[in-house]
Amino acid sequence: MRSLLLILPLLLLSCQKDEDPYVGGLGFEEFYPTYNQYNRTWCEGELEAAREELASAEAGSFAAQDAEKVITRFERRIALGDYFNFKTAEDLPADLTWKDGLDEPEDSDPAAKKGGVFRHFITVFPPTLRAFGPASNSGMRSELYDNVSLGLVSLNRLNGSVIPAVAKEWAQSPDKRTWYFRLHEDATYSDEVAVKARDFAIAAYLRISDYGKSTFFKQYLREELAQITIFGDHALALTFPEQVTEQGLYSKMGTFSPAPPHFYESFGPDFEDRYNWRHQPTTGPYYVKDEDVQKGVSLTLTRNKNWWGNDKKFYRYRYNPDKIVWRVIRDVNKGFELFRAGQLDLAGVSGPKSWYEKTEIPKVYDGYIERHWWYNDFPRPQFGIQMNLDRAKLKDRNVRLGLAHSMNYEKVIKVQFWGDYNRLPGFVDGYGDFVNPNVKPWPFSPSKARDYFAKAGFTEEGSDGILRKPDGTRLEFKLSHYSIKTYADIMAILKTEAKSAGVDLILDASDASIIFTNAMDKKFELTSVAWAVQPPSFAFYEFFHSRSAYDEQGNVKKTNNVFAYTDPEMDKWLEEYRLTPDYERKKELAHKIQQQVYERCVFIPGWKRDFERVACWRWLRWPNTETVKFCPPIVSVPYQHYSFWIDEEMQEQTLDAMRSGKTFPEVQNIVEDYRKK
Repeated sequence: MRSLLLILPLLLLSCQKDEDPYVGGLGFEEFYPTYNQYNRTWCEGELEAAREELASAEAGSFAAQDAEKVITRFERRIALGDYFNFKTAEDLPADLTWKDGLDEPEDSDPAAKKGGVFRHFITVFPPTLRAFGPASNSGMRSELYDNVSLGLVSLNRLNGSVIPAVAKEWAQSPDKRTWYFRLHEDATYSDEVAVKARDFAIAAYLRISDYGKSTFFKQYLREELAQITIFGDHALALTFPEQVTEQGLYSKMGTFSPAPPHFYESFGPDFEDRYNWRHQPTTGPYYVKDEDVQKGVSLTLTRNKNWWGNDKKFYRYRYNPDKIVWRVIRDVNKGFELFRAGQLDLAGVSGPKSWYEKTEIPKVYDGYIERHWWYNDFPRPQFGIQMNLDRAKLKDRNVRLGLAHSMNYEKVIKVQFWGDYNRLPGFVDGYGDFVNPNVKPWPFSPSKARDYFAKAGFTEEGSDGILRKPDGTRLEFKLSHYSIKTYADIMAILKTEAKSAGVDLILDASDASIIFTNAMDKKFELTSVAWAVQPPSFAFYEFFHSRSAYDEQGNVKKTNNVFAYTDPEMDKWLEEYRLTPDYERKKELAHKIQQQVYERCVFIPGWKRDFERVACWRWLRWPNTETVKFCPPIVSVPYQHYSFWIDEEMQEQTLDAMRSGKTFPEVQNIVEDYRKK
């Protein structure tokens, strides 16, 4: 299951004191029969509602066709029986055709070596170590769970094919709605407790339960998954409401990880606080010791040298350092200085000033520090401006269009990014055929902006150059953004340029946690946040479906639909997009969704880059094979694939050379193998 992650990490929340163990126990045995009945009742309610809609719809109309599809879907779901279903290993169908993905190319390098310590930094400490629940989507979630743990299946980062993870084999039912999985019998958690198929059902339970406070997962698992069937200890099946392709399987549930029942024995009403600083044992090679959680200071992950995946294809040459240390350094400039002093192993230098100026230093010339410019083929985050349609002035589309023509991102790219970056075309980019080619960013044009503002009633100009309505309403907006220098510089350019269009942008800089929380709570007018995105397809639903905007009482929901976007037609597209297995139809719907977002103008595209640039000490080594150059292309930031390694012998050699004055050839490595032409 794709996890949505904020690009910038959140701040440390207050520490929790130790409490007495909750004596209620895991509670799964009591929960699942009740949920099975609830799910059946819900399906019956949806079926009845669809039948009523069909009865009132005109025969042959789109409404009637949609109702018929819903009826078929829920009749099929009810016929399946219980949501949580338990059988024996002997009940697994005998006529399945199994795949194991082992014929796919390996996306790492056999030259990799185990050992050493990888030292990097984060700007803020995560607000929780929990795998789910409130605030668990912080920027450190990837490094704590997603990038270092295994779900059912994984994605080959060379070609996007599905490869084994906790499941060693998978097979599809004849009706293409159920996927079966055989698990690695030797799979264990990081505390070396064996993984059982039942643990996947428990992972669903934890997120469905009210105690977990996982609003998105609770809805997602109810609507996107029709049934979980456990076949003994090492096999399970996931049944979906509609047909699901292999790529769709990865998108929907491939990264879904099991949950260790022994760890959650104290799961209960105080889950959020009780588990806030406890790192869940995972199926991956790394774990966090209690003593390695230095709140506000550092987090250290330790490699399990007896990890069950050590010799498995696709994993044997990855996850190489014995320890991964994440220090908290709030000032990125200080982070670079510590890197230059040899206290950190890697620095991100994608920014032009970092690449062209900060790395022009003797340690680079002398070959101690190497530079790499690597092009990738990965979906791009939504750097730009989101608008809150719950705010009165922004309900008017003319105002939104005026704002779009008031933002001079062309100048931002030229001045702030030295022309190295490009303009983001729309809310979605980097998904191949699924990107609507007709969606383009609105150009900066003060005259067009003023025309739109005039249509919205802002016809008078004050002595300060800011437009007003005849009643005195001023054309001003609070623009929330991260309180880091890069963002401050970008916003200063936008503010200055927008004034020529008659708009006053009131800049509101805050820490990442505040900006993120306010975005989710829709406590903003304009905000500049961005989420990390994952291949192979974009999850439009959570950003634009009406259910993610308001509750039944009309109150805004705390969700990723930061726009408070509602549209009945869009809702139907989003629902069908999530369900259809047909590639061409899914692409058509993706284009329609993007077109409407563009036409309604709720997002102003900012910038993107098609590469990453890093500087690292020469002992940090990267893949270099016929198939993998530096890092496979379907990766956002190269270290996140964990195919690098620490060459401890080279590390000692380099430190000795620095002491003696010996130098090495300067290295500036430009990898264009995956560059889009």
